[in-house]
Amino acid sequence: MERRTLLKGALIAMAASAAYGYDEKKIVNKQEMKIKDPEHPSKFELKHTPEIKVGETDAKGYVLVEVTVGQKGIIHPSTPDHWIYEMELYADGKKVASVDLEPVTSRGYLGARVKKEGLKKLRAVAKCNLHGNWESTLAL
Repeated sequence: MERRTLLKGALIAMAASAAYGYDEKKIVNKQEMKIKDPEHPSKFELKHTPEIKVGETDAKGYVLVEVTVGQKGIIHPSTPDHWIYEMELYADGKKVASVDLEPVTSRGYLGARVKKEGLKKLRAVAKCNLHGNWESTLAL
């Protein structure tokens, strides 16, 4: 039985290490970043800040929340050396969705249906491998 347990553990470890196709050594900045002057954000800051859009409420009371990385037409790249590797969405402080992204083959986008009743605030976090973690909030 010990051999079976050992083999299961080895398979799980191999699967976990293969879960990401990118080299995790390329994630060099995990700092929380902020826009220095919110009234006049730079193109660099706009490129890294998530944009949150909320759709219409469906028959079940849910809204489609879409998050893209980049604002005012400035879209974050997805190249082998510079990409958004993870995004998270919070509704009133509770994590409701997250996505892991691969360089080149995917780009900074997250979509989730969220119950609208009583919802006050959405917060999105985008994690750039080079330039840290950027967030935005939307009050409803």
